[in-house]
Amino acid sequence: MPRSLFLGWDRGMVFFLAFLTLPTIILPAFPPSQVGQLLISLTFALTLVFGSSATIRHRISVYLVIGLTVTTFAADQIADFVLPCLQPLATVLKLACLSILLFMTLKRVVRPGRITGYRVIGGIAGYLLIGYTWALAYQVLQQTLPGAIHFEPDSVADNLSRQPGNLVYFSFTTLTTVGYGDVHPVHAIARSLAVAEALVGQLYLAILIASLVGMALQARSAKEVEEP
Repeated sequence: MPRSLFLGWDRGMVFFLAFLTLPTIILPAFPPSQVGQLLISLTFALTLVFGSSATIRHRISVYLVIGLTVTTFAADQIADFVLPCLQPLATVLKLACLSILLFMTLKRVVRPGRITGYRVIGGIAGYLLIGYTWALAYQVLQQTLPGAIHFEPDSVADNLSRQPGNLVYFSFTTLTTVGYGDVHPVHAIARSLAVAEALVGQLYLAILIASLVGMALQARSAKEVEEP
């Protein structure tokens, strides 16, 4: 069974992390526009394609994720340029895709085996995926319950559904428990999501580091036993 459909686990994770960095760090820094929305959607689709290729071992599962990615991309474009009422549905599809990818990435990172740089890259990708997944959850909530998350100034919050970069910012400041004070959850559901994300952010780092260190020590012990 091939390790990956396209590039293999090693190179696939590098491309995966590169494309994952774009929508989480780089693209949100630019003012929103129709071209920007298209670029974000396209980058998201490529992230899913490379991510599924690098983390899912079964070809049929990869094809299913790619098919869901194409459907999500089409729904996103229709919601952005034709039927804005479909934006919650498009966001839910994105959230489903990213949740699947997050699960598969973490499964590959913590599987038994030697510790490599690419496994560490997978761990970083998993951390970014957590923040990005929660950002989409916040976006679904904001689209369903406008005003659930309060930004300063108020003019920013009026258009949160069209500016996912603001929610990415909120998600990662919550994940890292930075909290600059310029945004805070108002609705009870938003507060629950924020608390859950902050806990996951702290536990993820502790559990990931402990797992990697444990696997490294186990591999070293096995090597010492094999050596005469």
